[in-house]
Amino acid sequence: MRRWSLDARAGRLPQLSRTLTLRKRVSLWATSIVATAMIVASLGLLFGLRNSMWSNLDGTAAQRVTDVASLVQHHQLPTRIPSNGGDADVVEVMDSTGRVLASSDDDIQPGMPSRFPHPLPAVVTAGHATTLPSLTIGDRGDFRVVARPARVDGRPATIVAAASLRQAESALSTLATALAIGAPALTLLVAWTVSRTAGRTLRPVETLRRQATDIGATDLNRRLDLPPVRDEVHALAVTLNEMLARLDEASAAQRRFVADAAHELRSPLTAIRAQLEVVAAYPDPRRDPLVAAELLEDALRLNDLVEDLLALARSENPASRRPDTVVDLDEVVLAEVQRQRRLTSTCIDARQVSAGRVRGEQDALRRVVRNLLDNARRHAVDQVQVALGVRGDLVELTVSDDGSGIPAAYRAHVFERFTRLDEARSREAGGSGLGLAIVGKVVSAHGGAASAEEDPPPAKGGLGGARLVVHLPLAHARDGT
Repeated sequence: MRRWSLDARAGRLPQLSRTLTLRKRVSLWATSIVATAMIVASLGLLFGLRNSMWSNLDGTAAQRVTDVASLVQHHQLPTRIPSNGGDADVVEVMDSTGRVLASSDDDIQPGMPSRFPHPLPAVVTAGHATTLPSLTIGDRGDFRVVARPARVDGRPATIVAAASLRQAESALSTLATALAIGAPALTLLVAWTVSRTAGRTLRPVETLRRQATDIGATDLNRRLDLPPVRDEVHALAVTLNEMLARLDEASAAQRRFVADAAHELRSPLTAIRAQLEVVAAYPDPRRDPLVAAELLEDALRLNDLVEDLLALARSENPASRRPDTVVDLDEVVLAEVQRQRRLTSTCIDARQVSAGRVRGEQDALRRVVRNLLDNARRHAVDQVQVALGVRGDLVELTVSDDGSGIPAAYRAHVFERFTRLDEARSREAGGSGLGLAIVGKVVSAHGGAASAEEDPPPAKGGLGGARLVVHLPLAHARDGT
């Protein structure tokens, strides 16, 4: 049960961190890092200072042992070893039974039992400096002890020197107290400073957020105020303004599309309604079949317009995934050419159609070819020319006609929705204005590009009218084979 509760609390920790504001998270992380650094630095300082002081005391004790060993070697060892200037340090020479032979402590007389532990710890007799706690020598307390074996008057003895740790421990205690008070105070100061700094830094972001919240779908023309300082927040504001501009443009395009679609749908619906009202009000057996034929033609035109609108909507849907299959575009072109020849007496020349394989959706590519041929057939006088071939890593499809051509000012707009040239304003000649828009969208979705050009004159092998060109990636080029 306790294990479950611990796991539950551990699971709530990430949730808690997600509820904190950015300012609090920055302050928390910065404070945690500073606190960790302060703890590590404090411990490093304490241990470093302790080791340094221990090393100095060990050196002092070792030097005292060396000095006494020199006296023993020269048979000049007195019973009272000269002090080094205080009661803090003690040096003794003891025999193998623990009796004092000579000492620097006035309270210890020769022949008395030594106040050092007997026998000495093995680590001390091995020559290593060691801390022995709670000794009763000198001013009592903890000592750093160094020992060396010797022979006095031919008998085994031990020279022991001890350096008191009282002053060192007092200094370390004072430093630890200062760090225990100063480190948290400094950490709190850093936390306050980071919090204030983060708040001032994020204030422009909060201003941008409030302004962005006030912008609705109906006022996308508004823009965010740019901060005066050209920093990352300024770059963010510029990016958001650019995004708002794109959204405003897309919204305006959508509104234009809806208005244009409504206008285009209203005309055939109005014509159908008017004719039906006449038929209903004034029945005429001789006229009604003719009216029915006209109604059927208007209904077909309305159906084509709705189909074009649906196709355009599907081509602009980024969520739709197109089949990625290899399509023999030449077969699609030749099939559509045969279909167009059954609909018109215009000569359609397809002798320049050669092999061209692309990847994509066959039905969408068939609609591209059909719309290009429909457009050329409506504007041609006598002849339409279709060509298909491979140009490097691209498949190039061109459809030309011998009509009046496309003025240079309109060539960049013919692939936009509801675009009609001045000489083709009527819906009978100019269509719905969606065919080439569908071509542009579908070709773009397949990774290609569509453009309008001027066809060369007949003297140079062309037809002299409009020339629509589509480039699509070659299937083998995309596969890397």
